[in-house]
Amino acid sequence: MNKAIVGNTPEAVINFMAEKGWSSYSCDSCGKTFFVKASIILSNSNCTRGKCSSEGDSFVDFPKKKKMVSPVDAVVIMEKHFASLGFTIVPPRNIANSDGRTDLVIAGVQMFDDIIHQNKEVREEMMFVAQPSVRMQFQSQVQSQEGTSTSFVNVCTEKMGGGFDEHLEAVDYWCGALSKLGLHMNDLVIVMRTSEKDWGTGPFVALELFFMYRGLELGDAAYFLIPQPSIGPLPISDIGFGLERIVWAMNKTKSYFDVVTPWTFDGPKEMFDSCRTLALLAISGVKASNRGPGLQFRRFAKFLSEKYYGEDIFQIILHYFGYWKSFIRPSVSRVEALQTVRLEIERFINLKIREMMKLPPPREETTEAYFNRLVYTYSVDIQELHKAIKTCKI
Repeated sequence: MNKAIVGNTPEAVINFMAEKGWSSYSCDSCGKTFFVKASIILSNSNCTRGKCSSEGDSFVDFPKKKKMVSPVDAVVIMEKHFASLGFTIVPPRNIANSDGRTDLVIAGVQMFDDIIHQNKEVREEMMFVAQPSVRMQFQSQVQSQEGTSTSFVNVCTEKMGGGFDEHLEAVDYWCGALSKLGLHMNDLVIVMRTSEKDWGTGPFVALELFFMYRGLELGDAAYFLIPQPSIGPLPISDIGFGLERIVWAMNKTKSYFDVVTPWTFDGPKEMFDSCRTLALLAISGVKASNRGPGLQFRRFAKFLSEKYYGEDIFQIILHYFGYWKSFIRPSVSRVEALQTVRLEIERFINLKIREMMKLPPPREETTEAYFNRLVYTYSVDIQELHKAIKTCKI
């Protein structure tokens, strides 16, 4: 395992942070080193991350802004900030990932997947990207855990080939960006750890800094040397934040979903989350299948058909087309994307009705088209079909 990153780097972080006015402490609970502004007097030595957190999301009790800030507003501020520091603003990747080890893009650092896995030419410029991402492992937590969604925008800076000192400067740039967004450094705790990873080219050790805002994890800064058989280890500075979490922290509303949900609709968080992620997949050109990105598409469509068919899910999905269009260039039109979503959700409905009523099988068609064919071709009683559809909405 490449352990070159560990060496003296924790000490270098402590010294750098001290130069920038941060004091270091050891967490009484987990033993990790964490940083707070030197002017802060701690009531206890607790890093506030994960199981060490006793604050919850206490920032929601702070005074709220007079006007809601949108995710788009926040990205504009960040892009201006990083462009002024010499970063190149790069467009995001399509959510369907064909270069790396994941079916869907889960973080902005995957802009390097073709370099890491296909030996493409190294890119060494400093880059900023607002990358839509999907992490399926969060689906079971959406309803119960605030600040969690399966899809989000990973706002990040990426640098390949740079030294550790450049990485630390980028960390400081992010402190400046958060300050510009109104998140004061006095309210932040930065937690340091090392972890072992493997992205398919061999194990490596990453040094990470987690940014905690009054109990809410905003993002992290990682530096590592990723093994490359042909050219040797590649240094990567990967600093990424959840845009929607940042905006939630800025607006200080009661719930994270106040940021990601249209207020003109009502319903469970998991319904909005599934609509939101399905919209991202559809507008990115993903279609239902039994493998890869299409399998995730199919899973969300099946979930919505089983639990929320009959709600305003198609109008909600249309809303999210507009949201994602602010960050990516759509691969298909809204009309085509919505038709793709409708056909897959209603495919499950049609199959259920067919099984319940022992009817001829559906084609690739909407429920409306299927009913039309059943009534006019097979003389099925429309009232019986209406009863069946009501059963599907329970």
